Amino acid sequence: MSRNYREDTRHYYQDAKRRGRKSLDRARHRADDVSHELAEHAEEAWRETDDYIHRNAWSSMGVVALASFAIGFFVGRR
Repeated sequence: MSRNYREDTRHYYQDAKRRGRKSLDRARHRADDVSHELAEHAEEAWRETDDYIHRNAWSSMGVVALASFAIGFFVGRR
């Protein structure tokens, strides 16, 4: 009778291990997909930002100058 328990336990362990590996593989593949998707979105956002700055260079410089002035003003008040 103890042999059946050992066999049952071994089969249960192997099944749980197999299911765990499958689940881990699915999670890894999903993480890879999400990573690639995020990289594509980041690259697209970078290209759009770069294009905008090149088309509107003076406006962009004005925004940076204003932000720098504001930061300097508030840091200088400390």
